[in-house]
Amino acid sequence: MPLRVGLLFCLLLISGRAYAQTGSSTVSAPIPATTAPPPTPPPAPTAPTSTPEGRPSLVREGTGEGRPPRPEAAEPPTGGVYAEFGRGITMRSSDGAVSLAIRARLQVRGTVEVPEEDQEEDPAVFFQARRMRLVFLAEAKEQHLQLYVQLGIAPADMEADLLVPLRDATIIWTGLRDLSLKAGQMKVPFNRERVISSSALQFADRSNTNAELTLDRDVGLQFFSNDLFGLGGILGYQAGVFSGDGRNRFVEDYGLLYVVRLQAQPLGRMDDAYAEADLTREERPRLSLGLGGAYNQRSRRQRSTHGAVYRLEGFDQLHAEADLIFKYAGLSVQTELLLRKASEARQEGQVNGFPVVESSRSGLGYMVQVGYVLPNFVELALRWSDVKPLPGVETTLQKQRDLSGALGWYASGHDLKIQADYTYTFGRDFGIGSHLVRTQIQVYF
Repeated sequence: MPLRVGLLFCLLLISGRAYAQTGSSTVSAPIPATTAPPPTPPPAPTAPTSTPEGRPSLVREGTGEGRPPRPEAAEPPTGGVYAEFGRGITMRSSDGAVSLAIRARLQVRGTVEVPEEDQEEDPAVFFQARRMRLVFLAEAKEQHLQLYVQLGIAPADMEADLLVPLRDATIIWTGLRDLSLKAGQMKVPFNRERVISSSALQFADRSNTNAELTLDRDVGLQFFSNDLFGLGGILGYQAGVFSGDGRNRFVEDYGLLYVVRLQAQPLGRMDDAYAEADLTREERPRLSLGLGGAYNQRSRRQRSTHGAVYRLEGFDQLHAEADLIFKYAGLSVQTELLLRKASEARQEGQVNGFPVVESSRSGLGYMVQVGYVLPNFVELALRWSDVKPLPGVETTLQKQRDLSGALGWYASGHDLKIQADYTYTFGRDFGIGSHLVRTQIQVYF
C-alpha cells in the first residue's frame, strides 16, 4: 500500500511541474495605459486583513512577495489601466487619489485518498478546482478608506448547507495609526495559520488542528493597529466583536463573539509574518509572536463559528491560542497551540416534540511546521498536527494526529507555484491510519 501511494505521489508531482514549465512563458502581459514608455505595476492589490504586522494600513496578502527577481521599469502613469501577472488589473484616477484593483486566483488539485485497511474501501482518485477566487480592492487615499470584496465561486469555497460565494466584504478606515477600523464580513483575527491566506501556504491546505479549533469568518466590527505606538511595526493588536454565527448567517436572540489578538516582532518588523515559507531568504533572523483569546456566547455551531448547527440553544465557547513564526536564510518554523472549552458537556431538550441530546467539542491541539527553501525556489516542508479531547472534560472530539511532508516549486513566488504533499492520519494507534496525497497548481493573476 505505501508503494502505491508513493508512486501516485511522484506521478502527480511530475505532471504538475511539467504543466507549469510549459505554461510559464506567457504569464506576464503588461498593458500600458498610454503611449508613454512601458510602465511598471502600481502597488499590488492589498488584502484588507488587519492582522498582518508591520504597516500602519493594509498589507499584501498572497501577492507573491519574495518571488524570484524580475526586471522593473518606471513608475506607471495615473489616469489609466495597468495589468501584470501577479498584480492583477489596476485602474487609477488621473490624480491617483482613487483606484480599483482586481485579481483572480485558481487552485487546481488532484487527490488520492487511501482509507484505513479495515474499512474495506478502494482508494479514491479525483480532481477539483479547489479554490476559485475573485478579489476587488477599491481605495480612496484622501479619505483613508478601502473597500475589499472577495468571492469564492468554486463549490469547495462554499458551505454545504449555504451555497453563498461571499467570503469577505469589508470597509476599512486607516485614519489613525493606533485605532484603525474595519467593519463587515472578514476573517476573525484569532490564530495565525487561519489568517494566513490560502494562497500563501507551504502545503496544499492548512493543518487539521486549524480545521478543528480555529475561528472562521464572521460579520462584525474590529479595531486594530499594525504599528502600535509608532515603534516601527514591533507591536500590533486587533480587538473585535462579531455575530458569532459564522459567514453569511444571521441568527436572532443569540450571543456575540468577542476576540482580542496581540502580536510582537522582537527582532524588528517582519513584513512576511503572514505568509508561509521564507522566499526572501534574508540573512537576518525574523520572529513574530502572537497571542489570541475569544469568547463566543451561546454559539450554535459545533466548532463555534463553523461546523454543524446545533438544534438546541448552543454552548458558551472559550478560545485561547499562542503562535509564532521564525524565518532565516530560507528556513521557516511555525507553531501554534489552540484550545476550545465549552461551558457544558451536553444539553438536553426537545425539538418538535422529540427529545434531543447534543454534546460539545472541547479540545486542545497544536501543530509544528518546518520548511526550507533552496536557492532554486524548491522547498521541502514537514508538519506534525495533533488534536485531542480536553483532559477531564466530556466531549465528542476524538484524538487525531497527522504527519505530513510537502514538496513545492515557486516558479513566481506564491503567484505561480506547484505543490505536492502526503499526509498520514491516525488516532491512538500509529499502525491504523489513512493516506492522503495531493498535488496542486496555483495561479494568482
